[in-house]
Amino acid sequence: MKKKGLAVLGPALLCLLLTGCFFRGVDELYAVPQPPKDYEALQARLSEVVALGGEYAAPLTGEMIQSVQLQDLDGDGRQEAIAFFRLASEEKPLKIYIFRPNGEEYETMAVIEGAGTAINCVDYVQMDEEPFKEIVVSWQMTAQVHSLAAYSVGPGRVNELLRTDYDSYKLGDLDQDNQQELVVFRTPPGEAPRAEYYDLDGVISLRGSAPLSLGAYTGADGTVKSDYLTAVQTGYLTDRIPAVFATSSYGENGAITDVFSVKNGQLQNVTLDPETGESGETVRFYTQVGVRDINGDGIMELPQPVPLTDYRITTEAVNFWLIHWRQFDAAGNSREIFTTYHNERDGWYFILPDEWGNDLTLSRSDLPGGGERGVTFSHWTGSEAAEPKPFLTIYKLTGTNRVRRAQTGQRFLLSPANPDRLEESVTIYAAEFREGWDCGLSEDQVRERFAIIRTDWYS
Repeated sequence: MKKKGLAVLGPALLCLLLTGCFFRGVDELYAVPQPPKDYEALQARLSEVVALGGEYAAPLTGEMIQSVQLQDLDGDGRQEAIAFFRLASEEKPLKIYIFRPNGEEYETMAVIEGAGTAINCVDYVQMDEEPFKEIVVSWQMTAQVHSLAAYSVGPGRVNELLRTDYDSYKLGDLDQDNQQELVVFRTPPGEAPRAEYYDLDGVISLRGSAPLSLGAYTGADGTVKSDYLTAVQTGYLTDRIPAVFATSSYGENGAITDVFSVKNGQLQNVTLDPETGESGETVRFYTQVGVRDINGDGIMELPQPVPLTDYRITTEAVNFWLIHWRQFDAAGNSREIFTTYHNERDGWYFILPDEWGNDLTLSRSDLPGGGERGVTFSHWTGSEAAEPKPFLTIYKLTGTNRVRRAQTGQRFLLSPANPDRLEESVTIYAAEFREGWDCGLSEDQVRERFAIIRTDWYS
């Protein structure tokens, strides 16, 4: 403890010596730190809006949900302050104030006004070669209805470049010109939902559209669903072509993913089969895993779940699934990357060696109380006459005796890999080889194929 105290005091004494702190009065040393002048200037501008009856109204969703945000909108290296307010007494009560730094002061550069009940989301994007960023705003009109608008902003001016209703939208550099384009999913009156592609060239214009899978937006009764989309993500195809991955509910507890990319300036659904009107290659009825870059190579993988046969269990319910992860190219062709077993319940997945083939079955071995949950991999040809041969068990260990159980018998650690960190880990993952079949893996190879399931922001 004494050594630690000296380590803290050393830099403090050095600071006093180097900065001349010894020459300050007692009152100065204990004074409350004062905010910088530019902060005071910005606070003065914000207080003016509050004095007019304004209340802060931060965006409800997205990555930018602060009431006051800083962005370099004009590319001059200094950040503008963007503040979100509601002035209930005005015809357009929602206000986005943009304050521009001018020396140590802030001046009001522009104000974006909107009707509705809230600001749902905001994005700052470079949609053309001009230095000013465009501001894309989702206005919430009602709990179910939203309006999407894009603005160009300059000193004393606000130009609305686009306004449309929408079901969902995504921004991305789809044509690889180092500028952002906009894909809007919407349902025009009397028409089927579709994806629309917008680009900015002086004005934001509709460059084309592409259909979604029929089953993505049609319910069992044939009517169009209002909330068909469950996830919209951006990523890359195998040939490094940017794409938008739109996942929708499908049939009874299923999911389907339509993949959109831009070719020759036109939006296309690369996975859509023109004969069936659906992206049949991406349909899945085990939906606990979604589209993601699971191997970290910068290219998105789509899951293709395959049910595993349970040994001597005849119920129709599927207890275990294997996930074939596939990448698609711009022509809609797929190739498999690898296969995993995903244990969403326990928070881990395992990459299966190709050598294991299809001769595999799984079983659970959970102890009462939930402190130890195990999944055992067994080699099995599928014949009722042959018994499965267990060869590997992976454990999730929790509770007060988790460290002791992690070191029981021939178990070896998976996470944390460092034995010195066991006591500080609330959850421990361990594994154990069984003698029924030689799986061909070492302890280190098992660790390399084991991974904790992380929640992706885009999921």
